[in-house]
Amino acid sequence: MERSKSLSIQSIKRYKIFTASVLSLIMLAYIYIMGFSDNWTSRLIAVSYIVLGVFVYWPRVRDFLKKIKEVSYDKENLYVREGEYEIQIPFYEVKDIEIMSLDGLYKFTLYHYDQFGNEVICKPSLWYPLNYKKIDAELNRIRSLVRKAHHDYKDKIGSDHGLPSHLL
Repeated sequence: MERSKSLSIQSIKRYKIFTASVLSLIMLAYIYIMGFSDNWTSRLIAVSYIVLGVFVYWPRVRDFLKKIKEVSYDKENLYVREGEYEIQIPFYEVKDIEIMSLDGLYKFTLYHYDQFGNEVICKPSLWYPLNYKKIDAELNRIRSLVRKAHHDYKDKIGSDHGLPSHLL
């Protein structure tokens, strides 16, 4: 089957670098401002933020940004790509599709774990707040394909008794 338009922005790598840079700059600016205080407790807080940033904040940001994948779809499957690896996920394996953030990150929750986990996160548009109607319409189309796939899967099994518990 021929794939429809990709659900991911063209430059995922640049988006990840930009996001990590902006978040790091915000944290560094706060530490910089705190460090110029004459109060020794403010300087101690600034040093603790540096330690927390290196050991807590940055690994979490890095892990979150790794979850953002290139996603495309056709009438029956999602295709998730990272680097040179691509997996095909049938729509009946998709549990839920929801928006995660105000900048337009969408999360596909799966019934089962695959090599990327049980969640797939994608960024459909760099301009999301400005073109939300177009993106939301496309995601609603995918939601209807998921509902149709669940219904067809139930019909294929023949009865609800043969269905896996996650599809009942």
